[in-house]
Amino acid sequence: MTDPAADHDPAAKILIADLPEGREVTTYFVAIDVEPATDRNGRSFLRIKLRDASGEVKAIHFDADERVVEQLRSGDVVKASGTYSVHDKYGEQFQIKRLRILEPGEYDIGTLVPVSPVPLDELVGRLRELVASVSSPSLHALLARALDPGREPGATFAVVPAAVRNHHAYRHGLLEHSLIVAEVAGAVAERFSSVNRDLTVAGALLHDIGKVSAYSADPMAPGFTDAGRLHGEIVIGHDIVRGLIEEVPGFPHELAAQLRHIIVSHHGEREKGSPVSPATREAVIVHFCDDMTARLAAVDEIATRTTEGLRWSAWCNMLAGYTYLAPAVDVAAEPAPGHAAPLAPDPEHAPPADVAPQPTPAAVPADDPEPALEPDPALELDPEPADGRDPSGSLF
Repeated sequence: MTDPAADHDPAAKILIADLPEGREVTTYFVAIDVEPATDRNGRSFLRIKLRDASGEVKAIHFDADERVVEQLRSGDVVKASGTYSVHDKYGEQFQIKRLRILEPGEYDIGTLVPVSPVPLDELVGRLRELVASVSSPSLHALLARALDPGREPGATFAVVPAAVRNHHAYRHGLLEHSLIVAEVAGAVAERFSSVNRDLTVAGALLHDIGKVSAYSADPMAPGFTDAGRLHGEIVIGHDIVRGLIEEVPGFPHELAAQLRHIIVSHHGEREKGSPVSPATREAVIVHFCDDMTARLAAVDEIATRTTEGLRWSAWCNMLAGYTYLAPAVDVAAEPAPGHAAPLAPDPEHAPPADVAPQPTPAAVPADDPEPALEPDPALELDPEPADGRDPSGSLF
C-alpha cells in the first residue's frame, strides 16, 4: 500500500539522530502512535511518531492518500520523504510529503530497534553472579525459577525494554535496569546490619517483573497490553511473584509477605501508582535505588541527544526540568601569571588538634533555570519482546 507519488526504490537508512535540518530526505522508520486528525479548516492529516534505533521524532503528514489513512497501523515500517526541522515552540518534527508501508525484507530491523549498550553476555554473567550471592535457600530457588531464560517469565524478562521512553527503553533494557537496581540496592543493604540483603536483592531483581506482561511483546509497536491497561504492571508483577512463590516448596510465609510488599510499594507513593508506601527497610532501599537509577539513566539518555558543548539539555521528563551537563573537572594546571602556586600545609604552623577548624561559608546556589513548564508528562510505559530471545538453557 502506497502513496501514489511514493518512491518504490529501496531507501538507505538515515538515523533520526543524524537527520539534517531543513533538507528533504528519504528514509524509513517505525510508525507508532498513528492518529488521523482534522485541522480547523476541515483538512485531514496524519499525526505520527517515527522511531528508529537512535530515537524518535514527531511527524505530520498532510494530504495523505486515503489508503494510507485507512491502512497504516502503529508498528508498521514506513518509507517517508520529508523535511526535518526544529521549531521554537513545537520542538523537533518531521513533515512528511510522501509515505508508503514497507514489506519485511525491505529494511534492516537492526537499524530500527535500539539495543542495550551493555553486551548481553555481560548482563547475563552479572545476573548469575548476583543470584549466586543470595544465600537464602528459598529466595535463591525463587530467583533461579523466575529468571530462567529457558521459560517464562525469564525468557521475556531477558529481552524486553524497561520502558517505552525515559529510561532503558531498548532491547534487554528490563534486564539491565533490574540488574543495576539490585546491584546498587545490595551494596546499600550491606552497610546496614538491620537490613536483610538477600530479601533486598530479590525484591530489586523482581520489582518490575510485571512488565513482561503489561506491555506489548511486539518490538515494532511498544505499548500497553489489555492486561497492562486493565491491571497495571505492579498488580501483574505481584501476581507473578505470588505464583512463583507457590512453586517453591516450604517458602516461608513472612518472607513471602515482605517480598510481595517490595513489589507493590516500589513506586514509593500512591500518587505514583503504588498501592501502598514502603513500610520495611528493604522496600525503602529498593524504592529509592529504583527511582535514582532510572533518573540517572534518563539523564544519560538525554545527554546523548544534546549537542556537544551545550551546558543544558532539552526538557527531561523524568526530572521534570532541564539537565545541567557542564563537566565538573578539577585539572591540575600551572598558576596564572602573577599568581603564586598554593603552598603545601606547614606542620609547624598547623592549628592545635583541639581547635576546631572554622567553617567555610556555604556557596550560594545559582539561580534556577526557567520554571519547568513543558511538554508531555513523564510516561512510565514499557514494552517490547521476546522474539529472538537468545540465552539458552538454565541461567543458574
